Amino acid sequence: MSSISRVSTDQKLIEMWLHGRPISTQKEYRRDVQVFFEFVAKGLAECDLEDLQGYSNHLDEKSIKLSTKRRKLNVVKSLYSFAAKLNYVRFNVAAALKIPKANNSLAGRILKKKEVLKLTAKRQNVKVTTGNLPRGAFHVKLRDYCFLRLLYATGMRVSEICPLLWSDFYERDTGEIQVTILGKGDKTRTVLVPATVWAEIEELRDNVDESSPVFVSVRGNAIERTTAHRIIKQAAAASGVKPEVSCHWLRHAHAQHAYAGGARIDLLRDSLGHSNISVTNVYLESNPEDSSSNYLGL
Repeated sequence: MSSISRVSTDQKLIEMWLHGRPISTQKEYRRDVQVFFEFVAKGLAECDLEDLQGYSNHLDEKSIKLSTKRRKLNVVKSLYSFAAKLNYVRFNVAAALKIPKANNSLAGRILKKKEVLKLTAKRQNVKVTTGNLPRGAFHVKLRDYCFLRLLYATGMRVSEICPLLWSDFYERDTGEIQVTILGKGDKTRTVLVPATVWAEIEELRDNVDESSPVFVSVRGNAIERTTAHRIIKQAAAASGVKPEVSCHWLRHAHAQHAYAGGARIDLLRDSLGHSNISVTNVYLESNPEDSSSNYLGL
């Protein structure tokens, strides 16, 4: 098979592998795969374990975060696993590729309640006045405020909150507001939205229909991860909260604060959309209720 047709076939396989994943995930994975192919300079079936280990060493030289290296290597392993299932490659050479263990520093990434209050504080509204505005011009600061408030209130992932539509919210007969979330693996879950948070979010609606996104960009589309990242970084700078904070930290804070407030661990699992209770248990481990050190009489 020629190199041209091999590249074409590799691309077809990649598209099949990405099929059905969230758009934001597809973009990220395509980027990671492209970096991998640029390094090895050969087709998927032509690579051996030495090539993959060389790529791992190359990532070390880039001085990237451990979490970023883990993601990039896991993307390659996932692609090879998919290729092996389809018998596209004779051997899954990535199966033997070692992935560095995660640095379990969750405790350092959980915000205190006072930090969350600072981060999600309401700031002066600034109306969009430039560019081609979507129908119903919105207040950028209000959008950002509501975005952070809902992120903390529900513990959603960024990939779940960015594409939210108004039709995803529903008022129960009791008056309570629930939101249906499309999570990982296309699994849906429903969580309640505090009345105070919903009242603030409703201010964003501006007479748009049910099929419109809740958090809108200046082009009228749903905001993307890059905008979400900018929102929390700007809020951190304005509030004095540690600059390394990310949107996922608010998900961690939601879990820890809810558990400390009496929420059951199984309720947290369902609300956060965890596939296994062991994933949720990490919040107990990062902030134990008791410790042997309390029994030393010191």
